[in-house]
Amino acid sequence: MSQILIPIVIPAIAGGLCLLVPRRVKYVREVISLAALAWAFVATLRLFGAWPISYLKDWVVFGDFAIQFDLLLNQFSSFIIVFVTLFGLAIGLYSTSWLSQKHDGRRYYALLLWTVAASCGAVLANNLLVLLIFWEALTAILFFYVSLGRKKDEAADGAAKSFVMLGLSDAAMFIAIALIWMKYRTLTMSELSIFAGSGLTVTMYLLMMVGAITKAGAMPFHTWIPAAAKGAPTPVMALLPASIDKLLGIYLLARLSLDIFSIGPGLSLVLMIIGAVTILGAVLMALIQHDLKVLLSYHAISQVGYMVLGVGTGIPIGIAGGIFHMLNHAIYKACLFLCAGSVEKQTGTTEISKLGGLARAMPITFAACAIAAFAISGIPPFNGYVSKWMVYTGLVELGARGFSAYWIFLIAALFGSALTLASFVKVLYSGFLGQRPSALARVKESSWAMTIPMIVLAALCIIFGVWAKFPIDRFINPVVHGAIGTSVRGSIDLGIGYWDPTVATGLIIVGIIFGLVVFTVGRTVKRRTGRIFIGGTVPPDNMDSMHVTGAGFYNTIRETKGLSGLFANAEQRVFDVYEIGGRMGNVVVQGLRALHDGVLSTYLAWSVIGLGAIVFVLLSALVRELASRQ
Repeated sequence: MSQILIPIVIPAIAGGLCLLVPRRVKYVREVISLAALAWAFVATLRLFGAWPISYLKDWVVFGDFAIQFDLLLNQFSSFIIVFVTLFGLAIGLYSTSWLSQKHDGRRYYALLLWTVAASCGAVLANNLLVLLIFWEALTAILFFYVSLGRKKDEAADGAAKSFVMLGLSDAAMFIAIALIWMKYRTLTMSELSIFAGSGLTVTMYLLMMVGAITKAGAMPFHTWIPAAAKGAPTPVMALLPASIDKLLGIYLLARLSLDIFSIGPGLSLVLMIIGAVTILGAVLMALIQHDLKVLLSYHAISQVGYMVLGVGTGIPIGIAGGIFHMLNHAIYKACLFLCAGSVEKQTGTTEISKLGGLARAMPITFAACAIAAFAISGIPPFNGYVSKWMVYTGLVELGARGFSAYWIFLIAALFGSALTLASFVKVLYSGFLGQRPSALARVKESSWAMTIPMIVLAALCIIFGVWAKFPIDRFINPVVHGAIGTSVRGSIDLGIGYWDPTVATGLIIVGIIFGLVVFTVGRTVKRRTGRIFIGGTVPPDNMDSMHVTGAGFYNTIRETKGLSGLFANAEQRVFDVYEIGGRMGNVVVQGLRALHDGVLSTYLAWSVIGLGAIVFVLLSALVRELASRQ
């Protein structure tokens, strides 16, 4: 068997074996899953850097139309499949402890393995139709995966919404693929080079783009992610919407924008607008959420904006920043969802108002969550800061090249980071600091199977920030150089703006040490103490038993003039594409019902009108034929 098939075939076979294992047999499913995922991960490590490797086999032939099972390992796909299998292995290990007896382990592990197999297939596909088949398989897998949630009603609603929205975006991709075949007579991605300069080619690009950004979760096709978060098992959210879906969506968007199509300033501007709106719209919604999983899902949407914005700049360092942020986001957002799952497992809730004071009881979960929170907020020296800085740099360079409106997108990106940090101040305080509710007095840390994946992902947040030169040189530069013939450096230089992650980290450490020294010296000084008072009055003696949460930190934002109406409309799903489509479909249905009134004369009238239309068309064709003969 070709080495390129291992990440697809081995997990797919192992998933089928998991379904055959009887429920009463313990640990066999876990062993099969971990062994297959480890095998696939090692295989992808061996494939990394070995590109190009191809696999081509005739599949289905209909006359001139032939579907070839065409796979190609290139510089981009070689590192994507490494992280797809890594996330699969991490979630597999985590799930061995997270799953309870109430979950159907056979379906859960089978779907996990099939997710990895289909994701690797989609990334390695060199034929657009093969890509679409794997892409659609992932949509079906997500539907069944979300349905496994214990909150059956919410899980069913989230699964249905995800399936419909992703399914419609898949249909858009299918139409684009059909148009490409009709015009170019090939579906081989490595052979396509389309200039998006006509109405037809722009339509092809936009239809494919819809499929990519819907999978990634960019606005306005994002609402399936919060819907899925309400009912889906938490590890499922960590695996698909948080990590793999982002990798796949932005991978396809980058391939479309840099490789398959050549886009102009107009389409680049469309991408940048989508990116900026996604950053701000989603982070504002995240600020007012009280459920940890839903809050994280909106942040998963917001961060997609930076990726789309970076690719849309068309500037090498901006493109590199968008792709690097894709990878960084998958790392820290998977870590955050795993931390949420750890909290849910130990406390039985993800409602922020019911949490608090868990830092001492769950120190590893707290540390991993804090690191990932700093990373997503763009705090140096963590990985999120580096990729965001690259996107900022791309925007500034775009302005230097004459794009005068660059500052609007730069402000949106910077403001989004500030609001992200504000949101995670609420998360860290409400979940891990402050006072612990009496109901959580006996909470303790999660098992090693759950903490190890969190530790590994948190460590990657640090490593890819402090030593950013390594992932930039090994993962990002080959992609950017292969697409546009330009590389970026691990140290990012733009005029007076300079960032060397390793040097800056050393300075940060020196500053922390100095701060600790000042703090230690300050503790030796005698301090005066007194009773506290709130609002001019002395609090009661049982103040220690009061539980003050941070759930309402930003309720004032909800009540701000100009924003209150937007929040109300968003919560009522006024802007939800899924709901808008449903309302439009209902109007059509009601119109059709009105036409069918059961009166014979009405049906005869419609028949006469239809016959008249047919006669008119035939006569018009006859007139044109006679005119052409003359």
